[in-house]
Amino acid sequence: MKLATLGPAGTFSEVAAGLFQPEQDHDIQLLDNLVSCLESVGRECDAAVVPIENLTEGFVSPVVDYLVQRPLRIQAEIRIPVGFQCLSNSTKPTQIWAQFVAAGQCNSYLHKLGLPIIHTASNAASLQALLAAEEASAAIVPQHISCPQTLQVLNNNIADNPRNETRFVVLSAASEEPEYRKDEHWKSSLLLIDDNDHPGLLVDSLQVFAKQQINLTSIVSRPAGSQFGDYHFFIDFDGHRSELGVASALEELAAMNNIHWLGSYPAAEIGKQ
Repeated sequence: MKLATLGPAGTFSEVAAGLFQPEQDHDIQLLDNLVSCLESVGRECDAAVVPIENLTEGFVSPVVDYLVQRPLRIQAEIRIPVGFQCLSNSTKPTQIWAQFVAAGQCNSYLHKLGLPIIHTASNAASLQALLAAEEASAAIVPQHISCPQTLQVLNNNIADNPRNETRFVVLSAASEEPEYRKDEHWKSSLLLIDDNDHPGLLVDSLQVFAKQQINLTSIVSRPAGSQFGDYHFFIDFDGHRSELGVASALEELAAMNNIHWLGSYPAAEIGKQ
C-alpha cells in the first residue's frame, strides 16, 4: 500500500504512518502539505495518514474542512505521544530555532529561556539549521529524534503538557471498512452538513445519540462558509454502525440531516494503531 503523509523525514506524521499495519511493508510518501496528502488519496496514493486532533491544540481544521468537500473513509486511528527536547551546539546558546506549532507547545520553556526565536517550516528544518550554525544556537526537536554527536541535550522534556498526544487517522477513498469484531472497542465518525438548518437542529441530533445511550467522544463545529451562523459538525462516538443502537441512531439522524458517513474503526491506544 502506498501511504501519503506529511514530510519531511522525522515528522510525527511519519512516525504515525510507520505504526499503521507495522507487519506490512508500506511505501510511505512524504509530501509538503496536508492538502497534497489528502488530494493524493485514491489517486497517487492508496491512503493518507494525517493528524486530526491534538490534545492541547484541538482539531486540525484543514482536515475536517476537506472531509466536508470530499468525505473520505477513516480506516484506522493512531495516537502517538508528542514530546519535545531542546538541543544545542553550546551550553550558552544565543538564539533558538523552532517550528511554529512546536514553539506554541513549548511556550513556557521558551519564555524562561528568553532567547530570540527563529521560526522554521518544520521540526526537521530546525534541526538542520542548528547543525549548520556557526554561532551558539539551539533548536526545539521532537523527542523521538536522536541527538547527533555534534550536539548536546539541554533539556529532554520541554513541552508545556508532558502528556500531550496527537490523534492521526488513516483516510481512504474505498468504501470498505475494517472487519467488525465484537471483542474490540470501536469508534465511528460522521459529519452533519448544514443544508437543512432549523431551530434546535443540533439539540435534536444530540438527543438521538442520548436516546440510544451512545457516548460522544468529540464534537467540533466548522463554518459552512455561506453566512454567519451556518455550521457543519464533525462528531466522533463510541460504537460500530452494525450495532443495533448505532444503526437506529443513524437512521433517525438521516431523516433530519444530510450526513457524510466517515466510517467505523477500532479505537486506538496511545502508541498503537
